[in-house]
Amino acid sequence: MSRSFLIASGKGGVGKSSVAASLGQALASRGLRVVIVDCDTGLRCQDLMLGLQDKVIYDFQDVCEKRCMLQEALYPVQGWGSLFLLSASQIMRAAEIRPKDVQKIAASLGRTFDIVLLDCPAGVGRSLKVNFGSVEEYILVTTPDDVALRDAERTCQVMAEHEILHPHLIVNRWDKNMVRRGEMQSPRQLAMALDLPLLGAVPESEHVYRGLLRHQTAYQCGDKQVKMAFDRIASRLMGDQVPVPDEKLSPVRRFFLRSLV
Repeated sequence: MSRSFLIASGKGGVGKSSVAASLGQALASRGLRVVIVDCDTGLRCQDLMLGLQDKVIYDFQDVCEKRCMLQEALYPVQGWGSLFLLSASQIMRAAEIRPKDVQKIAASLGRTFDIVLLDCPAGVGRSLKVNFGSVEEYILVTTPDDVALRDAERTCQVMAEHEILHPHLIVNRWDKNMVRRGEMQSPRQLAMALDLPLLGAVPESEHVYRGLLRHQTAYQCGDKQVKMAFDRIASRLMGDQVPVPDEKLSPVRRFFLRSLV
């Protein structure tokens, strides 16, 4: 049975698209057929992240306006035989996107792929809401800072108002040393604050930005801890009982936090 996920973030700059690309690769590495749909009309980036910037000819707008078949706009990611991209248009305006077109395309993709990942724009505007009718689950990406947390909370409220009731939380760029020093909330604390189930946490790493400059995703950046984080997230998303690693806290505090989750 196919599953479709809307990947959202309240605040821009939290690494949502990077998480979407890396999660797609982690899922594809398990043998699943995965498609990433870049929904950020006018500001697409998945083609760059996945090394397809010179290969994309047809995009989402071409499919909507029947200039090509859906299959012609699906581009395989080199080295990932079961991972594909449907790119956003660079010229289409958000106001021109019709919810029924998104629903039709998502339904068609669901008949071909095991996993459909809709990488949506940041914020809670129409560019996000036009995708609501196509999914029943969403993944909220945030970073452990107050601005991102407040925007994430608002995004949760909007999702609930539109009855998208199967949420997952990914905390990106957390630093265990800052958590130990009390300078940053832990992923578990953030999940409790947002009242969302914690799907996983991706550690901060200087290798991620270096990889981005080479058109590599976080999953490919060479940091084993980052790759392991995405593999664990993919496993949990598929229902495997993989524990979320605890921060290295004192035994008393770790027991207390576990009792709250």
